Amino acid sequence: LITVAYVYCEWLFGYWKRKNVPHKKSTSLIYGSIGKLFKAEVSQGYFFKDIYDSFHGEPFVGFYEFQRPSLLLRDPEIVKKVLAENFNSFHKNGLYVNEKEDNFFNRNPFVLTGTRWKEARSKLTQTLTVNKLKFLPESISKIYPSMKTFLDETEDNIEAYEFGTNITSGMAASWSWGIEDSGFSKTKSYVREIAQKFVDMFIGTTFSMQLIHINPWFAPLFKPSIVSHETGFFNDLTKKSLEMLISTGNNSSPCVLNSLRQTRLKSGQTDDELMNNEVIEDLSGVVAAFYFDAYETTARAMSFLLYTLAQYPDVQRRLRDEVTKLPKEQLTLDEVQKMPYMEMVFSEVLRLYPPATFLRKKCTQDCQLGGLKVEAGSHIIIPILAMHKDADIYPEPEKFDPERFSEENKNDRHPYAYIPFGSGPRMCPGMR
Repeated sequence: LITVAYVYCEWLFGYWKRKNVPHKKSTSLIYGSIGKLFKAEVSQGYFFKDIYDSFHGEPFVGFYEFQRPSLLLRDPEIVKKVLAENFNSFHKNGLYVNEKEDNFFNRNPFVLTGTRWKEARSKLTQTLTVNKLKFLPESISKIYPSMKTFLDETEDNIEAYEFGTNITSGMAASWSWGIEDSGFSKTKSYVREIAQKFVDMFIGTTFSMQLIHINPWFAPLFKPSIVSHETGFFNDLTKKSLEMLISTGNNSSPCVLNSLRQTRLKSGQTDDELMNNEVIEDLSGVVAAFYFDAYETTARAMSFLLYTLAQYPDVQRRLRDEVTKLPKEQLTLDEVQKMPYMEMVFSEVLRLYPPATFLRKKCTQDCQLGGLKVEAGSHIIIPILAMHKDADIYPEPEKFDPERFSEENKNDRHPYAYIPFGSGPRMCPGMR
């Protein structure tokens, strides 16, 4: 039995050796190559960065997540094939959602697959057309008075992330449901409170969710349903906001909910049919996906921006000079897009602090990547943080330098060496 077990383990963890792929060896019969990650000794982004850095010059690296062989990519050209050119073979994000219990997040375009993903993605991108986006600066301007009052009255230090969520909670609520909800108001913001509970819940279930993404067999052990009783709050909010749009005859609101409503009306549905509970849940899932992207991800990026500007006062002064040259009247989308240094600064912030430190993709059909046959069911890791901090691509990678994103310097790099929002058909629509 010992001999049989030994031979089996040698065969099991010899997958990448048989394929002549450079790989991180298994150090445990249970954990495979991910013992440090499983024991929470290192974050996911930096765990994958350690693998990436240890195999300099290789196009990809094999490793083992428990007993399953997975592939980490190092070559931006191969990343391009996975995210764009061979998209049909890698259209799944490799994320697990309990479809029976998570009636809320299984409607999120980020985790959907197949026809359901295409339909949800199409609905969401229709809300981000230029005509819709031009209303965003106006909603941002509405927050300014309460934000100024908050800053004038605050004498203590301000936590950057909390300050960011005060800004984005109001903007996101306005863009999503068409409601006013300033995070700087002295009145309690229930939308923001519930949203933060979801964010905290995501963080609290990160470990169990990653185990299930790696192997769905763990699902019965953890049952990490992202849904709790708070999801009913967003369904009710969507229903009440929809009732308001219908009762007031507001067909021109630029909010996401109204855009989805108009799309369904054009397809032949009636407002009465939209009030069906199942339809409300569908609408709520898409609207909430937009809200959370605008709320949490944007606030986190904003907090890193504030933190970085505090460290680099010269950059802060130059950026402020660009901002103060904008027209003093109502800010427009066209004016915002005429801020090249702002674009450079934010791009460098997102290089150092990408919203997602890696992407997980699942191969759905056998294909070739850089001469390697990748079998259906294989998991692919795209280590965004590691690529963004590759010294061969970005000299002195830990240094904050917005000039990396001047037009001249951008053209000298592979376009897939910088992917804070992913890329290809499943690129985060929030980038716009």
